[in-house]
Amino acid sequence: MSLFARRPVPSAPARTRVLTIATAGVLVAGLGVGLGTPSVADDGRSGSASGRDGLSGAASGYRGRNQTSDGRPGLVVGPEVSRRGRTPVIANEATYEIAPGVTLREWDQIDGRQPIGQVRMNLVTVNLDAANISFGALTPSFVTSRRTVSQLGRWSSALTAVNGDFFDIGQTDAPLGVTVEDGGVLTGSREGWIPGVNSSLWFDASGPHVSPLSVQYSIRQARDWVVSGFNHPRVPQGQIGVFTHAFNRTKGYTVTDGKKYVREVVLRKNRVVSNRSTLSLGQKIRKKDRVLIGVGRGAKQLKTLKPRQRVTLAQRIEGGRPTAAISGDRPLLVNGVRTVINNTIAHPRTAVGIDADGRRLHVLVVDGRSAASRGYTMVELADFMTALGAENAINLDGGGSSAMYTRNGTGAMAVVNEPSDGSERRVPNGFGVFYNAPLPPVVPILPTPTTTPTPTPTPTVTPTVPPPPG
Repeated sequence: MSLFARRPVPSAPARTRVLTIATAGVLVAGLGVGLGTPSVADDGRSGSASGRDGLSGAASGYRGRNQTSDGRPGLVVGPEVSRRGRTPVIANEATYEIAPGVTLREWDQIDGRQPIGQVRMNLVTVNLDAANISFGALTPSFVTSRRTVSQLGRWSSALTAVNGDFFDIGQTDAPLGVTVEDGGVLTGSREGWIPGVNSSLWFDASGPHVSPLSVQYSIRQARDWVVSGFNHPRVPQGQIGVFTHAFNRTKGYTVTDGKKYVREVVLRKNRVVSNRSTLSLGQKIRKKDRVLIGVGRGAKQLKTLKPRQRVTLAQRIEGGRPTAAISGDRPLLVNGVRTVINNTIAHPRTAVGIDADGRRLHVLVVDGRSAASRGYTMVELADFMTALGAENAINLDGGGSSAMYTRNGTGAMAVVNEPSDGSERRVPNGFGVFYNAPLPPVVPILPTPTTTPTPTPTPTVTPTVPPPPG
């Protein structure tokens, strides 16, 4: 999906909403509770969020199965007050039409859920029947580069930009899921980083979709060799990873989790030009090159390739034919059914939902980790998408990554939420909404006196997550 010609955009500071006097004391009084409690993964396990490699936290990147890439603890929250018959109260609400068919709504939702009884919300809703609207992945120069959401949005002239995929933070910095830009695959893996759970937000000629995508690569001369991924930050035991110029530079043993029985083969114009038993580090990958890295059995297989031998790769995407795609860690809703179970750990969140008739798309950022906003649990996020009318929805990266850059009420482009790090985090990709026509003036829409609907609980399907290997 093509991105439109860049246009200069004015900058403006992010707005700060003023807390009402009635709620400020509640928020400050509850701040110290639960801030140090470890995050719990959304697979129903208790305790710390350890991944398949027995690691957790930011130091181990995605290898710890936390709810956000940064691995920081979430806020443990109490029972939902609204379940006892109380209705959330809306404060500081403002809604604008920022382009024909696109609205921005900002508000504080005061629900009393302790220890911080309020969340700050930023919602962009897109009418998919409106003219001049398109969508795309936002990417930096290389998949291992990171830029802020506002940088990605400015460079691509997006009307709205939010952060995208979970990523291997602090190590390779590469996204973990499938990234498709202008119909070309930038990243992807055979099984996903949580097999059977990961999902993607993707687009084709029929519109938006939320469903699993995977990138299936094979070596034509040896189809029984297992290719695990394409520009993916981890090569599993016994498999082979493929890396291209889009990955920028080789990362040494980081992509093998330190495993030493490895093999690195460089292909240039589909011919073997080197075959070595050690991994290079920091070497620029040339545009015509492919770097194959094997671990264990995969290394033994690559060892058989001879200098100048012809090796060609075949690629297909399983699950659809996207023109644009980014991934998240899991769906929130599948055909109207809630698929997440965590309702005790709150984080800043970013999510995208598609309504039941496929004619509206909702882009939501929930602030968190502050005295003014606790964040949302996964169940709250799914239930809110249901309240908006979404039938399918996906959880994108959260925590300090959550950011929304869009046209605000003054007509300027700005970060409209309040990122939990105090400033924007650099991320590896994002999701963009584009308006391919001159922008008319922003139209204020008076806030309605009604409160945000409390969603009716939906049936829950527990996602199947394989246990870590013994």
